[in-house]
Amino acid sequence: MIKTLGKYIAVGLLCVLTIQVADAQEIARTLPSDLQLQNMPVVVSVEAHAGRPYGIGKVTFRLRSGDEIISRTGATWFTEENDRIHYPVISHTPVRKFLRILTGDKDTKPSDLLTIWFLFEGDEPLNARLHGSGVVDFQIPVEFTRPRRYERFATNWWQNFNSTSEMHIKDGDYPPLVEVYLTSLIGRRLGMDPQMRRRRSNDPVTRTFELLFDVEALRLDSVQRSMIAGVDSATADKPLPEPILWSPLTVSDLPDDIEIEPIAKGVPQECFYLRFGTWDNHLWLQRLTEEYGGDLGRMIMLRGFKSEVQTKFQDQLAIQSSEFDNLFGGNLIADVALIGTDTYFDAGASVGVMFHAHNTGLLKTNLNGKRSTFAAERKSRNVTVRKVTIEGVDGTLLSTPDNRYRSFYLAVGDNHLITTSESIARRFVQASNGKGSLADAAEFRFARFNMPLEREDTLFAYLSTPFLQQLLTPAYQIELRRRNQAVSDVLLLEMATLSASSEGILDVGIPNLIAGGFLPENFGYHPDGGELQLTDGVWRDSLRGRRGYFKPIPDMVIGDVTPDETAWFRERATFIAGNMRSLDPMSIGIQRFKKDDDGGKNVERVVFDARLLPFGEGSYEWLLTMLGPPLERTVARSPDDIIRIEASLQGGMTSPGVPTHQVFGAVQDYLDPNLDLEPKTILETFETFRQTPGYLGAWPNPGYTDWMPRLGAQPDAFGYTYSPLLSLWRLQWNDFSVLAFDQRRLESLKPHLELVPVERPAQLRLEVGDLLNSKIKAWANTITYRRAWQTSIANVRLLNMLVQQFDIAPEDALHTAERMLNVDLVCSLGGEYELTTLPSGRKIWRSSAWPAFNQPQLPDDYVAPVLQWFRGLNVEAIRDQSQFSLHGYIDIQRSDKQKQALPSFNLFKGFGNVMGGEKK
Repeated sequence: MIKTLGKYIAVGLLCVLTIQVADAQEIARTLPSDLQLQNMPVVVSVEAHAGRPYGIGKVTFRLRSGDEIISRTGATWFTEENDRIHYPVISHTPVRKFLRILTGDKDTKPSDLLTIWFLFEGDEPLNARLHGSGVVDFQIPVEFTRPRRYERFATNWWQNFNSTSEMHIKDGDYPPLVEVYLTSLIGRRLGMDPQMRRRRSNDPVTRTFELLFDVEALRLDSVQRSMIAGVDSATADKPLPEPILWSPLTVSDLPDDIEIEPIAKGVPQECFYLRFGTWDNHLWLQRLTEEYGGDLGRMIMLRGFKSEVQTKFQDQLAIQSSEFDNLFGGNLIADVALIGTDTYFDAGASVGVMFHAHNTGLLKTNLNGKRSTFAAERKSRNVTVRKVTIEGVDGTLLSTPDNRYRSFYLAVGDNHLITTSESIARRFVQASNGKGSLADAAEFRFARFNMPLEREDTLFAYLSTPFLQQLLTPAYQIELRRRNQAVSDVLLLEMATLSASSEGILDVGIPNLIAGGFLPENFGYHPDGGELQLTDGVWRDSLRGRRGYFKPIPDMVIGDVTPDETAWFRERATFIAGNMRSLDPMSIGIQRFKKDDDGGKNVERVVFDARLLPFGEGSYEWLLTMLGPPLERTVARSPDDIIRIEASLQGGMTSPGVPTHQVFGAVQDYLDPNLDLEPKTILETFETFRQTPGYLGAWPNPGYTDWMPRLGAQPDAFGYTYSPLLSLWRLQWNDFSVLAFDQRRLESLKPHLELVPVERPAQLRLEVGDLLNSKIKAWANTITYRRAWQTSIANVRLLNMLVQQFDIAPEDALHTAERMLNVDLVCSLGGEYELTTLPSGRKIWRSSAWPAFNQPQLPDDYVAPVLQWFRGLNVEAIRDQSQFSLHGYIDIQRSDKQKQALPSFNLFKGFGNVMGGEKK
């Protein structure tokens, strides 16, 4: 009887096992080839030491061949039966890491020896599980009697946690808020230095742009500052600090008959000014970006995220583009411009759209009608339109309580304004009545003297001195700091809730999160009395509104400030005074033409002329003094050059003995069959550089290369010296000194080593040919694809980090990441992120566009985003007193659907004269 029962049990188990194997085989058949295995990781050694508040342990292991995707995407998960393990981090063993740096070995291989460092709770042995494509269960005993060993473990864990976070930041393209939070949180708990080694840049140019344009680094600073130092709870009882004292801008005498466009008479002097002239010009830029990825950044490289900042202000203004396109397709609009006092689109910008009307009455009727209809259709979302009177002018405000919609509309004469900012609306009326308009500013008249209206620019951008100075006023900077704190509070609360839940804490209210160290002391305190509110599942600031749609900075009333805010601004003011001599206005004019020799391929030539301020000039005086006089001669072009650069240099302040010379270099049109798609270490990056088909030279010889190994020796009869250590050749020929990794390239260059005159003197020249139709197309595609693949992998690493560190379900990872970062994560290779079920039943993230990780190949049909539209570039730069003047053109491939009648570029005398608008 027992035997018979045993047979039935055995048969039943065999049937179940057969079904499971069949199911696993069916799953495997649907997976990519590099995910069809179920390999158990190999555990080499384990060690764990008890401690408080956490014990610290490590597991040394290796993955098996076939688990390349697991290794590269951070999908090696480490768990414990009773959820006692927290914050694991995977790193190479120290010896392996050193050998990789020394030998330039490729990225992680499954056979590499890896180490997991982790924190754990309790003193009992750990019942651990390690997940590769397969899983392995094992027990880790806990030791109690080796305190020095525990201290070393704590240091090793912290160093590896930091270095891994830095690697994620370096490889990724998303705002690294999760990494910053975790390093700050855990470092403070363990008494470690919570500052990541990736500290804020002290570079004056970088810092200045952060101050002016509110880059993501400021929000990262806010998160880290709160976690490390806590929230400043001091009372706001100090007056605003004194503003920065700027030297007045002097403008030379100008003629009285300078023509100024009528729309500029309503633009406040403290606003930036982006004039399209006609609605068709606006549509040109919009459709161009839509053709190639949706925004300007994605035209260069498919980014790893999409924030929609370029259309967010249009959405907040309740401007529906398709309706406007139809409206402006008629003859209602004579001129169009975008204005604003800042460009903080990510949090809520102070911007507006201005129109100069052919028929004011009809335009006003159309706009008011569409705004009423817009509000009526969204009445359930609390959208309202009400009348407002600003400076005696009647208008309307379309809005919601959370500022999701915030749209003022006013008209003065034939100028109409739709804006997010009541302050801009007020200044629009004042400017239209002759008080501080851009049209009346001497500096703007000077810009129009240099770039007259008769040029008929497709796009004219102007950043006035008052605009730049206003961004650095105490009120603007301190409110910017406060709104960044409001944003970081939302982020901190979300990450703290996840982190506490992962540690088994059920009460995730703010008081408990503060007590547990997940949130800083005094979290939620704002000196202006604002507080976080959760409405319909969306966080908002009680004073500023919904995240991403904050009330514009000029509309916020800044009263008293805290002592810390005062000290913070004064430190910035001191930095600015030491690094910026002035804030001169900047302008750029853009025109477009039909390229005359495009062979019917619908190529546009976009010509630009710019005056740009070298930010941080004070600290960069040593660098600026290295610029030599404008070059009136250039090195003759080699027929193989496809990318060329040339600059006039001298010793300057650092090396006054170095004479004036010109440096030149090129990448040549040559097919290299040895490139691969694997990510590169530092030494491998040098190897890629060594394989780049190019050269670098100078005339006359400045002596820079004489100190290099063997290259300073007496050349042979043909002018060559060679460095075996660097695999580098040097040619000295007719006072030219040229370096290349290939001697044949230097030999073919000899006939072209002569100086020839140029039409326009310049200190810097850059020329890039049509890379798509060149031999180095494969090189450009490979370099671009490699970086895009690495960025896409980094996004999945982020998802896996959320799963591992915050213990959330894989299915929730993508939505959680996008909600926290306030962006859409997108695959930079154009694929879709998707969950894939492994034969073991575990789900991991991957992209549908990824190649096989074990043997990656460049897809035959892959074309780098920039190569899809880029057909050539020519830039010349020259320093003119305190500014740089840039002139040049870029050739852009348009789709057949966007064919337009454009003037021929050959109608003009070269782009130098095109800039002045002089026709032939």
